[in-house]
Amino acid sequence: MLTAIEESLAELEQWMPWAQEGPTLGGLQEVLRQGELDFQADGDWQYAIVDAESDEVMGAIGLHRTDDPERLEIGYWVRTSRTRRGVATLAARTLIGAAATGLHLTSQIVIRMDRANLASAAVARKLGFTLAAQEDREIAAKGHSGRGYVWTLDLRGNLE
Repeated sequence: MLTAIEESLAELEQWMPWAQEGPTLGGLQEVLRQGELDFQADGDWQYAIVDAESDEVMGAIGLHRTDDPERLEIGYWVRTSRTRRGVATLAARTLIGAAATGLHLTSQIVIRMDRANLASAAVARKLGFTLAAQEDREIAAKGHSGRGYVWTLDLRGNLE
């Protein structure tokens, strides 16, 4: 995971607030420990995206609780050397399918992103998300424009 983040830092720092500084092993270990605690507490579900043949970490994906108990937010990133190959779309489709069948109280998945993040918008479109809103947002990463998109997917009958 550390190598994947280091390799991808130039792209990650454009969109991810957590990637504004280079990663450290200790910092990553703390993030993973907290992620495990959140997972056990049914708060967030984060996964590494791993190539089945090579065991190479290709990125990460997670579902996160929101203020609305029926709505989850999905987030993802893909290692630079693995972008533009459908990795994010496949991983998101898989995780959304698991949420639709395993988390019965969840009726909607949300993607919040900066409007300048065209690659993430393409994933949302491919998965059948609807652009539900635009919002002002904090500029928390180098590529942020200050405007964001909120994409939604209704899990009741809309999953492709």
